[in-house]
Amino acid sequence: MERTIFGVFTAVLAWICLVCAVQCFRKKKFGLAIVFFLCAFTNLVNTIHAAYQMLF
Repeated sequence: MERTIFGVFTAVLAWICLVCAVQCFRKKKFGLAIVFFLCAFTNLVNTIHAAYQMLF
């Protein structure tokens, strides 16, 4: 159960990071946008690991 909740939580965080990254690109803050994209990628990887129950 904890892994499912963790997977949903990280998927939501990935979505939020993508939205923030797009807004940063629109405002021409490229460094911050790259940080948000890296965070979104990390959250996506954690979501996949939680879905397949391969955490830690």
